[in-house]
Amino acid sequence: MTGAAASRCLSKCSNIQIDIFDQGRRGVGGRTSSRRYDIRDGNDEAATVRFDHGCQFFRADTERFKKLVYGWIEKGYVSEWNGDFRSSIKQEHEFFGLPSTPPFYVAVDGMQSLSKNILIDASASADVRIHPGVRVAQLDRDVATKKWRLIGTSGEAAYHDTAEKLQLDCQRNVIGEESGYDAVILTDISSSFGGWHRASAGVPDFFSKAVRDKVGARVPLLTAMIAFDSATSIPFDAASFDHPVVWFAAKTSSKPQMKTDKECWSIVSTASYACEKIEETPMQDQKTGAFIPQSPDYLTTVPGPELLAAFEEIVCDKTGILGDNALCKLPTHVFMDAQRWGSALPCHRHLRHESSARKVLSGVPYDSGLHPLAPTRIEEDSKSFLADDDLALYQAGDMMSNHTPGLEGACLSGMDAAEHLLAHFGLNG
Repeated sequence: MTGAAASRCLSKCSNIQIDIFDQGRRGVGGRTSSRRYDIRDGNDEAATVRFDHGCQFFRADTERFKKLVYGWIEKGYVSEWNGDFRSSIKQEHEFFGLPSTPPFYVAVDGMQSLSKNILIDASASADVRIHPGVRVAQLDRDVATKKWRLIGTSGEAAYHDTAEKLQLDCQRNVIGEESGYDAVILTDISSSFGGWHRASAGVPDFFSKAVRDKVGARVPLLTAMIAFDSATSIPFDAASFDHPVVWFAAKTSSKPQMKTDKECWSIVSTASYACEKIEETPMQDQKTGAFIPQSPDYLTTVPGPELLAAFEEIVCDKTGILGDNALCKLPTHVFMDAQRWGSALPCHRHLRHESSARKVLSGVPYDSGLHPLAPTRIEEDSKSFLADDDLALYQAGDMMSNHTPGLEGACLSGMDAAEHLLAHFGLNG
């Protein structure tokens, strides 16, 4: 979403070219990605199941972002999400303020549709070129032309979950414009990891260090995607939980135009549980230093079943959120998948350098503390992005933002970086 928001601002200048490189397997979207699967159910009949497996919804608390969201609502891109929302956790620890601090917004037909629609709009007024399934692995700056050449890979070798051997054996080539680019905006915080990480973009060391210093720590989460063979009888559409494993869950069909053939739930872990799983199964081999991709075998045998079991425990507990209306058990599930979000959120700005809930795993600081995520507000008097105007190199996103963690802060960061870039090149008048 940061890249889409930045592109929207840049597209106001019609005489520039905007190239977007996205490493995702399913197109642009990043942490606002959605998934659709065609499966066979318990009766061996075809069924389609759908999930928002990253960002579940978003807020619009700042006047600047409200204006933008209202425009998206008029275009049919976004809708307010209404439903039976509940909580068993303290209000200040709710998942982005649900249910106590509405309104909540979702993209119509899945969260991923929003970034796609924003880029379609941007393409109408500027030369926007999208490069899906492409990994930028190295940034090279030509001192003479002052342009950035991008080196990388595409296809299977570019994806996060590809086997390490395939990635190592692939050939890297110049991607995008052979002559290079006048400026680069990075939006994936993992691009500033060392070369061992699959998302590393070979960012100059001094810039990477500045990025990591500004981030401080990141908050990991895991999401399970579960489809049941029959209706669950769970009375709520989404809820925040006071539980050591599950923080939030949402029913897909409660969201506008998210139709599915089976009852589908996205179950989001607590940060503390995600930290435990990363510590048990790290992203980097401790002996060789190689990146360890998340594999379907691991995701569907460890976090997936554990999140499902915890969710069943919650809805079947008569002393819990449903009280006397607690279920006896959940129906059989006919589909399961999961996703590890190692950099799901940034920690709050005041916790950047010190926190009692911090762990350093494979050299990466993670934070699992619970602090208010609603409403969105300025947490620090600083820029919402990182800039090196001499090199025309920028880092934007929620990890750089001076606002409360979340999609709103990510978009505002992208917009601020884009407007700064246009001003730097004298293109904003």
